[in-house]
Amino acid sequence: MATASALPIRATGGETAGRAARVEPAHRGARARQFRAMHQSPNILVLANAWDVGSAALLAGLPGIRAVATTSAGVAATQGLPDGEQLSLDHVLALVEQICRAVDVPVSVDLEAGYGRSTAEVADSVASMIEVGAAGVNLEDGDPEREDRLLTADAHAERIAAARTAARQLDVPIVVNARTDVFWRGIGVPDGRFAETARRLRLYALAGADCVFVPGFPGSGVDPAQQRLMIGELVDHLGDVPLNLLAASTLLSVAELRALNVRRLSVGSALYRLGMAAVRDAMDELLSTGRQESLARAESLSYAELAQSLAAGSMGSAERADRADRAGSNHEG
Repeated sequence: MATASALPIRATGGETAGRAARVEPAHRGARARQFRAMHQSPNILVLANAWDVGSAALLAGLPGIRAVATTSAGVAATQGLPDGEQLSLDHVLALVEQICRAVDVPVSVDLEAGYGRSTAEVADSVASMIEVGAAGVNLEDGDPEREDRLLTADAHAERIAAARTAARQLDVPIVVNARTDVFWRGIGVPDGRFAETARRLRLYALAGADCVFVPGFPGSGVDPAQQRLMIGELVDHLGDVPLNLLAASTLLSVAELRALNVRRLSVGSALYRLGMAAVRDAMDELLSTGRQESLARAESLSYAELAQSLAAGSMGSAERADRADRAGSNHEG
């Protein structure tokens, strides 16, 4: 079993090392503790996944948003690349730094398989994200080089332990969300996937994971009654370890998931794909029929509202707090 022994955290090369050394986001420890507490609440954490600074600022402005995360698929797509660690770590780090400065809620980073071939490199990647303000990281066991296989459970457990140690050395209690892709990638025979998922999640929790994530679970075509049974069984198996599921149109409602004690629901790349689908379909209708009704949906987000959201995101946290204080003082006067 992996252990969280001390790991020397090397400075990553070039741009990443320089930036991480300079940036000291305010309240990063407080945000990490705030994010951690959200996973212990009986109220399920519905986590919005952003793909750039604008989407993060817009989502963070919603009244019900308590935290935001990145979607690796959406982030890569904005650069015209497929998912799977195609972007450089420096690119991801720069984006995370911008998002953490733009919003006043905790930010979790989809770090895919950890951006490292060794546990030391994974620790470096996690440390860099903590330095720029991340309150959590998502680490998946899917092999970034092969779609049809996973990393071994022991190898991924070692990565989780390395992430935990990096956080401890920096004294920032980030949430390490350990993801298994057994269901997402359809690994093994269908009848054996639940047992393999449970085995992996047990190892990951022992290695230091604060939350465990099973995208694609319980699976497409599973009726609601069977979903309740499977999710309930997995939650019981995990005990006190919070379970994170991936939102889907066929999944049980948030209220039902809360009743089953699911602690976290991530939207993943769905919002990005939803937006791109709307863009494609509206333009296709305009070109093929000449009709413009599909553009009406854009009116629900006015130009002024978008500009206001982006302007708020462009301020630093201190400036936003100062403006809020002054607004409150003026109102009281």
